Amino acid sequence: MNLQQQVKGLLFTLIILSTLVPSSILAQESTLPKAPYITPQEVKQWQSEGKEFTLIDVRRPDEFEAGHLPDAINIPYDELQNKIAEVPKDRPVIFYCTYSSWRAPYAANLLADSGFHDSYVLEGGASAWNAGGQIIFSSDPNQKPQIVPKPADLVANFEHPPIREYLVKINLTKEQLREFNGKDGRPAYIAVDGTIYDVTQSRLWRGGEHDPSHHEAFAGRDLSDLIHESPHGDKHLKYFPVVGRLIEEEPIGMK
Repeated sequence: MNLQQQVKGLLFTLIILSTLVPSSILAQESTLPKAPYITPQEVKQWQSEGKEFTLIDVRRPDEFEAGHLPDAINIPYDELQNKIAEVPKDRPVIFYCTYSSWRAPYAANLLADSGFHDSYVLEGGASAWNAGGQIIFSSDPNQKPQIVPKPADLVANFEHPPIREYLVKINLTKEQLREFNGKDGRPAYIAVDGTIYDVTQSRLWRGGEHDPSHHEAFAGRDLSDLIHESPHGDKHLKYFPVVGRLIEEEPIGMK
């Protein structure tokens, strides 16, 4: 066996071990950072207690200027990567957008990836804050503050951490797929139209649940119907590595 064949064999072994080892072993690995949610009521409690924290509005400047939370600063979610140095490290940081659907979770998890341990997502976003009767402010004192609708031309612009490349593809049954649910150190895989994708590193799939699926989209499952019914469809799947194929029967050698 020549050196090239040995390297290929080693790569094959490493890939199979990294994707098919028992969950009891995988569970020993640390999970990727996921920023927790915090309710408007909890934020109000922090305010009443005099607790210091930073509110970051990750919407576009025009949305922020129309109406934003008190003392919030505006850093659009797709600019945060280059402006992390502007975020205070000595206090909790709470991110929000219109509904805290995908811009705020993405930003909060980006910050968590950068070593911030007190990164939060405001549940329901600016809309929930405003609906609860809390005060919002306009950048123009002559304009009545309002939470404007999410722009129709808003385009998702993500930068996820480096992802694993699967040089050797594998087949999994639905039962085996359930093991890769993104929890307790396990990778997060989803199946769509028979193809299995690794979404582990996505900042919108932390913990194996997709933001903003509202507790409907979980890793370790065949999400074909749910993905095709979603507003974005399957267009974002091209950014994730293909693990292999979803099959009906357990392949030889995996029993």
